Amino acid sequence: MLLSLVVAAAILAFDIMLPLGVAGGVPYVALVMIGLWFPRREHVLILAAIGIGLTLVGYALSPPGGIPWIVFTNRMLAIFAIWITAVLIFRYGGLEVERKKLSLAVDQASVGIIITGKDGIIEYANPKMLEMSGYKLSEVVGNTPSIFKSELTNPETHLDLWQTIMSGKEWHGEMINKAKDGSLFWEDVSISPVFGKTGEIKNFIGIKEDITDRKRIEEELSTTLQKAEMASVAKSKFLSNMSHELRTPLNAIIGFSETMALQVLGPIKNEKYLDYVSHIHESADHLRGLIDTVLDLSKVEAGKESLSEEDLSIVNLVHVCQSLTSSLAEKAGVKLTVSQTDIGEKIRGDSQKLRQVLLNLLSNAIKFTPEGGEVCIRIYKKQDDFLVIEIEDNGIGIPLESQERVFDEFEQVENKLTGSIKGTGLGLPLSLRLMEMHGGGIEMDSAPDRGTTVRMIIPAWRIVKNTPNQHSATEDTLPATLDKNDTLH
Repeated sequence: MLLSLVVAAAILAFDIMLPLGVAGGVPYVALVMIGLWFPRREHVLILAAIGIGLTLVGYALSPPGGIPWIVFTNRMLAIFAIWITAVLIFRYGGLEVERKKLSLAVDQASVGIIITGKDGIIEYANPKMLEMSGYKLSEVVGNTPSIFKSELTNPETHLDLWQTIMSGKEWHGEMINKAKDGSLFWEDVSISPVFGKTGEIKNFIGIKEDITDRKRIEEELSTTLQKAEMASVAKSKFLSNMSHELRTPLNAIIGFSETMALQVLGPIKNEKYLDYVSHIHESADHLRGLIDTVLDLSKVEAGKESLSEEDLSIVNLVHVCQSLTSSLAEKAGVKLTVSQTDIGEKIRGDSQKLRQVLLNLLSNAIKFTPEGGEVCIRIYKKQDDFLVIEIEDNGIGIPLESQERVFDEFEQVENKLTGSIKGTGLGLPLSLRLMEMHGGGIEMDSAPDRGTTVRMIIPAWRIVKNTPNQHSATEDTLPATLDKNDTLH
């Protein structure tokens, strides 16, 4: 600021010493130009105001002479020159501030940035790009991006890159590049053309992100997933093979124990032996049911289970399952009822698998409902036209934090009321998977000591429009006994 005052005083002294206003105020432009070195660009406007004021002072104090209108015109032109110079310097200062901001942002960017000419010669590379590649700026500028090229990137990728950006479009892709020391690194690359005022391509800007760590993690996850899938397949094969191997001796145990219980070859005099035979038969039958469920689950998980679809009545399906579980409910002292709306639609599905699911849900509801309780089956349509089969009981219920676990394999919620109830923890997981095969699912609402409501969700696209001749074997026959797939655990 002191320098500007000294310059202003010197120019004023020079101005008033010259006769006839020869200086014309033009030297005051030099005062304004000092603003280029000031810390804030607003200072140049202050200097311009001082310069304009001194121009008028010099005009008033300079010795008389010359043609007045010419002297006055010179002074006005000087004021104009001072103001134009101040405006240009002010705008230049603003552009310089923005340039420094952009330069700082580019230099501190977490991604590599290179700028090339239209011919592909590198004109600039930011510090991150130099860090990624291991090169110095002097080694990069003047070269082409081919110094980063590795042999592992498909040549077609580079060809597509140049064809895209030369056509004026942005290119984005991934490639493996090589650092100065020969090490390889993955890059996520975006390259965009920069156009001149007439629309021609002037430069290219490349933004490169090092994704080596991400690629490594993806590869590790892929390897882990493959191992998990292989382990799952091996598990399913093992369960399937073991199920088949165990089934043969179990059938013999069940058959012989039943023969002994019926005393086909003669009476068993010791009543204790009859109790033993009964326990053997019940235990073997329970174990066979477990093996069958494991086998069914392993088939579904291995993708070997398929749907045998037919048109069937949802109402008839419910009545069949009610009939099959009525004796179980009667034995448990539980009231089993059906409350339905007027559902006349048929659905397209696997009647055996849907029956297996419903029987499993009904069996669970009955088992976990104390004597004197009630299990109710409802059929209704949701607003989005999904069909719902709902089983509600007023049994022991399930805590909220345990409701997701009951759909995991071999998981059972334990409390003081469930300890004596047999189960494998496979019924609900299998039921869920069978419903998912139909494009549906299972929902559950439950609370301890308030009961449980479970819903079979059947998607709308499985609903079949009624026709006069629709007929299904499922509608005509109520099976007298449960087959192996209907056994519940």
